[in-house]
Amino acid sequence: MMKELKWNLEELFINTEAFYSELEAIKAEIEKIKEKYREETLSSESLFSMLEAKWALKERVNNCLIYGSLMYYRDVTSEETAELKKDAEELNSAFTAELSFIDAKIVALGKEEVERFMEKNADLNVYRLHIDDIFRKESHMQDEETNKEIKENGDAINVLLKDYNTLLNSIKYGSIEIEGEPIEVTLSNFAKYISSRDRETRRQTYFAVNDAYIESQDEFARILDTIYSHRTQNATLQGYNSVLEKTLFEENIDAQIIDALIAAVHESLPLMRRYLKVKADLLEIAEPHLYDLTVPLDFDAKRSFELDEAVEIVKEALKPLGKEYGDTIDELLDGHIDASLDEKKHQSMTFSWGPYSFLNFREAYGDIKNLAHELGHSLNYRLSQKNLPFIYEDSTIFVGETASIVNEILLNRYLYANASSDEERLFYLSKEIENYFTSVFKQTMYTEFEQDLYAQKRTKTLDATELSKRYGDIIKTYYGDNIICDEASFLDWTRLGHLYRWSFYPYKYATGLLIASVVVHALETGTLTIEEYLEFLKSGSCKYSLDLLKILKIDMSKSSVLQEGFEILKADIEKLESLLADVKSGEAQSMKLSPIDKKKDE
Repeated sequence: MMKELKWNLEELFINTEAFYSELEAIKAEIEKIKEKYREETLSSESLFSMLEAKWALKERVNNCLIYGSLMYYRDVTSEETAELKKDAEELNSAFTAELSFIDAKIVALGKEEVERFMEKNADLNVYRLHIDDIFRKESHMQDEETNKEIKENGDAINVLLKDYNTLLNSIKYGSIEIEGEPIEVTLSNFAKYISSRDRETRRQTYFAVNDAYIESQDEFARILDTIYSHRTQNATLQGYNSVLEKTLFEENIDAQIIDALIAAVHESLPLMRRYLKVKADLLEIAEPHLYDLTVPLDFDAKRSFELDEAVEIVKEALKPLGKEYGDTIDELLDGHIDASLDEKKHQSMTFSWGPYSFLNFREAYGDIKNLAHELGHSLNYRLSQKNLPFIYEDSTIFVGETASIVNEILLNRYLYANASSDEERLFYLSKEIENYFTSVFKQTMYTEFEQDLYAQKRTKTLDATELSKRYGDIIKTYYGDNIICDEASFLDWTRLGHLYRWSFYPYKYATGLLIASVVVHALETGTLTIEEYLEFLKSGSCKYSLDLLKILKIDMSKSSVLQEGFEILKADIEKLESLLADVKSGEAQSMKLSPIDKKKDE
């Protein structure tokens, strides 16, 4: 029986001593590269050897960065692991800054000269996309003094993110009361209580958490405002008009895609509100609040999955993707997933980095979904890693969510197809719709909120009052008049970790789900083959994001992709309404949403 899934990080470093020894060796190698190539007049041969040296060293830096971060998230209570993470991040920043002269030397050669070098030395062709990208970004390259300032801003952001994580870990949620007994709310049990069938338990949980964040709202605002100042300054130093422009330019993404997404979601808000009304009616809540939307439509459906069972279900659900895909899952299950419960682990994060995945498996539906999701990320990386040189191993961020959300959809459809009752089918169908709610509508809302914050940042400080006002405005716009947004919900920006950790990431969940829905539909109808899908997964970042999607026969310049995704949502909502009608006309009088299990909750 499988009792746990844990990382085997020894394939990176046998111990922390080896990690620190590698850090020192990398620092020495950085100096050697600078000494050898900074003043050298490049030839086709020396250009190739310089790029080989840089990217071989970058791979070693990346291993340090992964190891330091994974060690930290596996034990956030340790000062030693926090130091590992900080040291790895500082090394990565130093690598970027110290070797920035390499790109400048390539630009100084000129595009025509580099093309002649490539004709003379065929080995250079592996770096063609990379070199083309350097010239594409030429106007945003800066001198060493400016790069030093950019690095200082980056280091300052890393310190602020450490402060943010420390602040998060210090917050105590307080207690709620169930049947007269006080129960402490923690990161580990928050999800259970906020989705409780008992409305008073939900309400208490929501306000207990909110009250905890109220005490620290000014500090959250200070950290966010300062991070945004550094990011805005770096965008300006690099010659961009905004942080959004800088973020999109990195992947050669047209800003019109963001505008089209927001417009499409606004147009489809009535569709999402239609689902939320169905949900409120089933819950028999006349005036739903935001905290009511977390309740699953589970009826009497089974929602508990032991780890062994979850792994087997995920493997079965993903069998339609073929043998190579299944074999790679088995490979990743051997030392590349940390899913076991441990109070020392970061309790609220789920992520993948390289071939490694991190989650806290508590046997709920959300955990099996997370397992399938993170396997998608790790498998995407592993297949590219086997197929490409390191420089192109990692998927581009824009298409990175496609592989993971395809897995979510396939899992959910497998569970739906193998459900033993209409109630269970309703549960899984509602989960597929909920995915649109959380991944498309909410993530687009967060993107629009982030856009607004950077616009406000030009003229004012983002203090807690301003942040809460602007967040309150946008949630009212998205949820409409039929959902009550308590004033307490205006403070929910404090819990949006992506605002702190990354720039403009959430929209990629939205486009990712819409793209993934189209991909699954194409696989099911045979208009996309497994071989074509695997080719996409093996392509890493060897092409620009929008060109990678063309492997999947998806052209993001056409609005039909977004429209097709929303048509799938509309069909799911209609199927849900039809299934509900069938159940109600038959044995449905006995259909009840399962009540809260008081003893289990305690």
